[in-house]
Amino acid sequence: MSTEALDLSINMGQIFNDLSEEAALKYVADDFVDYEAQAGVPNGPYGYLGTARWVHSAFEGAKWEHLDSFSEGDRAVLRLRFTGKHTGDFLGIAPTGRDVDVEQTHIYRIENGKVVEHWGFRQDLLLLTQIGAITLVPPTPAAA
Repeated sequence: MSTEALDLSINMGQIFNDLSEEAALKYVADDFVDYEAQAGVPNGPYGYLGTARWVHSAFEGAKWEHLDSFSEGDRAVLRLRFTGKHTGDFLGIAPTGRDVDVEQTHIYRIENGKVVEHWGFRQDLLLLTQIGAITLVPPTPAAA
């Protein structure tokens, strides 16, 4: 199933990049669980599509570029580059107009030809720094 899992996972990009309801219904199982979704987001294809719409509302031109991927058994791993401009509310942070450019890793589990589980790992600290929500202060060398 590795090739099928990889192809299906790559096609999931249509949901986030294109906001495709057709892709969500085609590739995401009704009992799909997104372990990275915010509290209160429903499971299933419409929950995943809703998350995509929310990200697009916060980042103009939101785009996920496929960088690398592999699969084994019923799982596929994708490394993506997320870019966009912060033009809407994001986690309570008012729009800053700043560009973001971060990498993400996504793991999908496939069952019966549909994605049933998702785990995501993002560079959230870097993204928050890029939009100016936080400032990283380099550590001070210890006194000798």
